[in-house]
Amino acid sequence: MATVIAHTADCAVSPMWHFDHLNLQGPPDSTVTRLFGEVMGLRPGYRPPFRFPGQWLYRGDEAWLHLVQPPGTREGQLRLGHIAFRTDEPAACVLDRLRAAELAFEIEVVPETGCVQFFVTLPGGLVIELDAPA
Repeated sequence: MATVIAHTADCAVSPMWHFDHLNLQGPPDSTVTRLFGEVMGLRPGYRPPFRFPGQWLYRGDEAWLHLVQPPGTREGQLRLGHIAFRTDEPAACVLDRLRAAELAFEIEVVPETGCVQFFVTLPGGLVIELDAPA
Protein backbone atom coordinates (compact mmCIF):
# COMPACT_ATOMS: atom_id res chain seq x y z
CA MET A 1 0.00 0.00 0.00
CA ALA A 2 1.43 3.38 -0.95
CA THR A 3 1.24 5.71 2.00
CA VAL A 4 2.29 9.35 2.07
CA ILE A 5 3.56 10.49 5.45
CA ALA A 6 4.39 14.16 5.77
CA HIS A 7 7.63 14.98 7.58
CA THR A 8 7.32 16.89 10.82
CA ALA A 9 9.87 18.48 13.15
CA ASP A 10 7.88 17.49 16.27
CA CYS A 11 9.88 14.33 17.01
CA ALA A 12 10.71 13.56 20.63
CA VAL A 13 14.25 12.75 21.72
CA SER A 14 12.92 9.69 23.59
CA PRO A 15 9.44 8.77 22.34
CA MET A 16 7.00 7.12 24.75
CA TRP A 17 5.78 3.66 23.73
CA HIS A 18 2.98 1.63 25.30
CA PHE A 19 1.85 -1.97 24.81
CA ASP A 20 -1.12 -1.93 22.45
CA HIS A 21 -2.13 -5.49 21.58
CA LEU A 22 -1.19 -9.08 20.87
CA ASN A 23 -2.16 -10.53 17.48
CA LEU A 24 -2.90 -14.25 17.20
CA GLN A 25 -3.62 -15.86 13.84
CA GLY A 26 -5.75 -18.92 13.32
CA PRO A 27 -9.32 -20.14 13.05
CA PRO A 28 -11.82 -19.28 15.81
CA ASP A 29 -10.95 -21.55 18.73
CA SER A 30 -12.95 -22.09 21.90
CA THR A 31 -9.77 -22.63 23.95
CA VAL A 32 -8.49 -19.17 23.01
CA THR A 33 -11.81 -17.46 23.68
CA ARG A 34 -12.27 -19.33 26.97
CA LEU A 35 -8.79 -18.34 28.20
CA PHE A 36 -8.96 -14.69 27.18
CA GLY A 37 -12.71 -14.32 27.78
CA GLU A 38 -13.74 -16.49 30.71
CA VAL A 39 -10.40 -16.52 32.57
CA MET A 40 -8.94 -13.09 31.75
CA GLY A 41 -12.24 -11.20 31.29
CA LEU A 42 -11.66 -9.80 27.80
CA ARG A 43 -14.84 -9.06 25.85
CA PRO A 44 -15.55 -8.85 22.09
CA GLY A 45 -15.83 -5.33 20.69
CA TYR A 46 -15.48 -3.04 17.71
CA ARG A 47 -13.04 -3.96 14.93
CA PRO A 48 -12.37 -1.74 11.89
CA PRO A 49 -13.41 -3.17 8.51
CA PHE A 50 -10.14 -4.84 7.53
CA ARG A 51 -9.89 -6.94 4.33
CA PHE A 52 -9.70 -10.17 6.37
CA PRO A 53 -11.92 -11.73 9.06
CA GLY A 54 -11.17 -11.49 12.76
CA GLN A 55 -12.31 -10.43 16.19
CA TRP A 56 -10.96 -7.97 18.75
CA LEU A 57 -11.16 -8.73 22.48
CA TYR A 58 -11.16 -5.77 24.85
CA ARG A 59 -10.10 -5.00 28.39
CA GLY A 60 -12.30 -2.00 29.13
CA ASP A 61 -11.96 0.29 26.11
CA GLU A 62 -8.61 -1.16 24.95
CA ALA A 63 -8.43 -3.92 22.32
CA TRP A 64 -5.75 -6.14 23.90
CA LEU A 65 -6.11 -9.19 21.67
CA HIS A 66 -6.61 -9.21 17.92
CA LEU A 67 -7.68 -12.62 16.64
CA VAL A 68 -7.23 -12.91 12.87
CA GLN A 69 -8.28 -15.68 10.51
CA PRO A 70 -5.93 -15.55 7.51
CA PRO A 71 -7.07 -17.44 4.41
CA GLY A 72 -6.12 -21.11 4.45
CA THR A 73 -5.79 -21.57 8.23
CA ARG A 74 -6.96 -24.92 9.49
CA GLU A 75 -8.49 -26.02 12.77
CA GLY A 76 -5.83 -26.33 15.44
CA GLN A 77 -3.41 -23.90 13.77
CA LEU A 78 -2.71 -20.96 16.03
CA ARG A 79 0.37 -18.79 15.82
CA LEU A 80 1.66 -15.49 17.09
CA GLY A 81 1.06 -12.87 14.43
CA HIS A 82 2.73 -9.90 16.11
CA ILE A 83 3.11 -7.80 19.23
CA ALA A 84 2.06 -4.16 18.88
CA PHE A 85 3.19 -0.99 20.60
CA ARG A 86 1.70 2.52 20.28
CA THR A 87 3.12 6.04 20.47
CA ASP A 88 1.55 9.49 20.33
CA GLU A 89 4.52 10.67 18.29
CA PRO A 90 3.61 11.40 14.62
CA ALA A 91 4.07 8.58 12.10
CA ALA A 92 6.62 10.70 10.21
CA CYS A 93 8.92 10.56 13.26
CA VAL A 94 8.61 6.77 13.48
CA LEU A 95 9.33 6.54 9.76
CA ASP A 96 12.45 8.68 10.19
CA ARG A 97 13.66 6.48 13.09
CA LEU A 98 13.10 3.24 11.14
CA ARG A 99 14.99 4.59 8.15
CA ALA A 100 17.85 5.88 10.33
CA ALA A 101 18.09 2.43 11.97
CA GLU A 102 18.17 0.88 8.48
CA LEU A 103 15.35 -1.52 9.33
CA ALA A 104 13.12 -3.10 6.70
CA PHE A 105 9.41 -2.53 7.34
CA GLU A 106 5.96 -2.59 5.79
CA ILE A 107 3.34 0.13 6.21
CA GLU A 108 -0.44 -0.20 6.48
CA VAL A 109 -3.17 2.28 7.44
CA VAL A 110 -6.09 1.22 9.67
CA PRO A 111 -9.45 1.71 7.91
CA GLU A 112 -11.61 4.48 9.41
CA THR A 113 -9.03 5.61 11.99
CA GLY A 114 -6.09 6.50 9.73
CA CYS A 115 -3.62 5.11 12.28
CA VAL A 116 -0.32 4.24 10.59
CA GLN A 117 1.07 0.76 11.30
CA PHE A 118 4.73 -0.10 10.72
CA PHE A 119 5.52 -3.84 10.69
CA VAL A 120 9.14 -4.79 11.42
CA THR A 121 10.18 -8.46 11.18
CA LEU A 122 12.95 -9.37 13.60
CA PRO A 123 15.41 -12.24 13.14
CA GLY A 124 13.61 -15.52 13.81
CA GLY A 125 10.36 -14.19 12.36
CA LEU A 126 8.87 -12.24 15.29
CA VAL A 127 6.90 -9.29 13.92
CA ILE A 128 6.66 -6.04 15.88
CA GLU A 129 3.91 -3.57 14.94
CA LEU A 130 4.52 0.10 15.73
CA ASP A 131 1.37 2.27 15.68
CA ALA A 132 1.41 6.06 15.33
CA PRO A 133 -1.04 8.80 14.38
CA ALA A 134 -0.83 9.92 10.74
